[in-house]
Amino acid sequence: MEINEIFKYIAVLWREISLRKFKAIFLITLISFAILAAGIFKPSEYNSEVTIFADTQNVIKPLLGKQTSVTNVKQNRTDQVRDVIYSPRQLNKVIDRVYGKSIYPTAASREKKLTELRQKLQVEGMSGNYIKISYSDNNADMTFRLLNEVVLLFVEDSANTKRDESRSAYNFIEQQVASYKEQLLLAEEKLKTFKSTHLDGTEAEVEARISDLRNEIEHLKIEEMESLTRISSLQKQLRSQDKFSANDYEASLYHARLKERQQYLNNLLLTYKDDYPEVLEVRYQISDIKKNINDLQNRETTTTNGNNEFNPLYQELSSKLATAQVAHNTIQNRLSAFKKLLDEAYERRKRIANNQAELAELNRDNTVIKALYEDMLANKEKARLSMVLDIEGQGVNYKIQEPASYPTVPSGPRFLHFVAAGPFIGILFLIAIFIAKILLDNKIRFASQLAVFTNTPLLVTIKHSLNHSERKKKRINNIALFIYMLFAMTFYITIAVAHKYDVPIRELFTPLYSQLMEMIK
Repeated sequence: MEINEIFKYIAVLWREISLRKFKAIFLITLISFAILAAGIFKPSEYNSEVTIFADTQNVIKPLLGKQTSVTNVKQNRTDQVRDVIYSPRQLNKVIDRVYGKSIYPTAASREKKLTELRQKLQVEGMSGNYIKISYSDNNADMTFRLLNEVVLLFVEDSANTKRDESRSAYNFIEQQVASYKEQLLLAEEKLKTFKSTHLDGTEAEVEARISDLRNEIEHLKIEEMESLTRISSLQKQLRSQDKFSANDYEASLYHARLKERQQYLNNLLLTYKDDYPEVLEVRYQISDIKKNINDLQNRETTTTNGNNEFNPLYQELSSKLATAQVAHNTIQNRLSAFKKLLDEAYERRKRIANNQAELAELNRDNTVIKALYEDMLANKEKARLSMVLDIEGQGVNYKIQEPASYPTVPSGPRFLHFVAAGPFIGILFLIAIFIAKILLDNKIRFASQLAVFTNTPLLVTIKHSLNHSERKKKRINNIALFIYMLFAMTFYITIAVAHKYDVPIRELFTPLYSQLMEMIK
């Protein structure tokens, strides 16, 4: 639509409104007073806000480092704060402090008030660790007081909760430390008892003992074989000797001597004659030997029916055989003893293996419990420091960054906005109605539309003009309309002022009425 067309519609709009100016003004008046009434009866809304800061960093924590762990707030601090503030425990405390304990006697009325407070309390997260808490109510005093009570109770509850948590954590860790200490003492006592009752030595010692015993047994087995060989040889020699052969032995010696001398004599006779001195001497020797042999044979004959003499060789062999048998028996006894000791060493090795497994289990239990006990001791010290920090207020705290300000001005659209918006909205509404009427009806409002609809060329347009009586009637109507507008505006402003300053309307009109009466007089 071109600008010329827009101006044409503006002129038509003004003309339509002028033709129905009483209805238009009445409509504007009606809308203005309706909006004014809405402003009068609309309750004022007062809002107050508090900004709190979750202090997670302080001076003590960097100094202590890992020696302590202050109570941290949860990751989503806004949800945590909202859950605590909206909890019935906190809101009931607020109601008791602000409204009194007996103002809501029934559970239903108290629950209704709790729901109302939750709707009016708003908790919003801001950048960093800042959290905003706001409260809206139709009473400025109540808004300010209730918001302060909510925030103070939350900060106090947060500090008490941290102290309780740290104290509970310390008590729990202390109980765990006592429990681990008792377990450690029991494990050490078991280990001590085991070591004092199991004295089989180490595995290396028993292996060395087994090796020594095996060497001894092998050595004894060799000695046993040698002993058997010696005994067998002695027995064979002993069997070749007679027990009572004393003369035979002497006779055999003389015969061997005689044989030797005769052989020597034969050799001499090959060189010398019989009268050679050495031959004679040998012959005398042979004669003596033969004489001795005859004497020995005679003595043997006389002693045949008497007692026989023991053979000395037989006795010597018997003695050696007895000694060899004794030594053999000793070797067998030693061998049996060493085999028994070897079996005991094998049993000892089995016991040591079982003892090593049991000892390893006891050492493992003792090591694990000791490590846990030492860790719990360190944690106990950290918990103690954390508890002290929380008690002293050095841990994570919620601090009031921006305190609540007293709401002197209602929030949202105020009464002055309703007063100013009444006539303006009335005029806009009237214009909107007439624009819709112009656009939707089928009336021909411009001369150009007539030429288009009838397809007939337009020769001339004649402007409408008022006659004298019409102009007089129009002037009277304008004066009446002005008086109506003046009266409506006066009454409108009077009502607004009376409500704003809470003054009765009659008191506002009394001075004007008095001045008007004096002017008339």
